[in-house]
Amino acid sequence: MNEEELKKYISLFHGTIYRLAFSYLRNYADAEDVCQEAFIKLYNYKGRFESDENCKAWLIRVSVNISKNILKSSWFLKRTELDENIPVETDEEYELIEKIMKLPKKYRLIIHLYYFEGYSVKEISKLTGTPVSTVTTQLSRARKQLKEAILKEGL
Repeated sequence: MNEEELKKYISLFHGTIYRLAFSYLRNYADAEDVCQEAFIKLYNYKGRFESDENCKAWLIRVSVNISKNILKSSWFLKRTELDENIPVETDEEYELIEKIMKLPKKYRLIIHLYYFEGYSVKEISKLTGTPVSTVTTQLSRARKQLKEAILKEGL
């Protein structure tokens, strides 16, 4: 891959990869690290992509794997989280994102890919390597937990 192609893919997919990593790790710096590592892997990738969507799917899969590796690392397990302000337009958006971030990570990922990235259940299944029925169940459970949180605490 040449530098021009890399710049194109960074401009197209940086936001997507960043938001995905942030939904997993809940930390801006770690999300940036995931982006950087994913785009380095893309630059070193020897294959070709049939389309931009194939590249996006590849980057999402790589980013999920990098995020999982960070979560399993002993360094990550020994640290403490700091409260960070999530940039949003309104207080309602902040409250909703706050509730989403309290969901278990498997639900956060599904919610992010479905609602924020616009993937179908079938596409999410391919991206995450999870059966379609599992994705459907996780999406349903995530919606139920969000609904309960919203009704309990209000939004």
